Amino acid sequence: MRLPFRHRVTYLVTVLFTLSISTGIAAAQQSEINNSLSEIEQFVATTLGQLGVIVFLVGAALWFVSGRNASRTQWGWRALWGGAGMIVLSVSYNVFVTLFENLAPGMIVPPFF
Repeated sequence: MRLPFRHRVTYLVTVLFTLSISTGIAAAQQSEINNSLSEIEQFVATTLGQLGVIVFLVGAALWFVSGRNASRTQWGWRALWGGAGMIVLSVSYNVFVTLFENLAPGMIVPPFF
């Protein structure tokens, strides 16, 4: 059974309209997901960096004021280096996430030889 021309046109317009609506909704959802993930990533990196600075400063203070108490000196030294490690991890995390955001499909076009 073959449809008349005007029914085919109506059918085609309906299909194109439905496809464009569903594509727009999917794009909006993708945008919201990307925004949420970016906010989570930024929160994790900021929190890790701030906690690293706090632990570093507390460890440095504990290490400097420990006097002859070996236990406090040891915990101060561990906290000092742990905080420094958290700061380095925070910066590395930002670099790592930025690298993979730039490697997303369509961002880097391979050269044609």
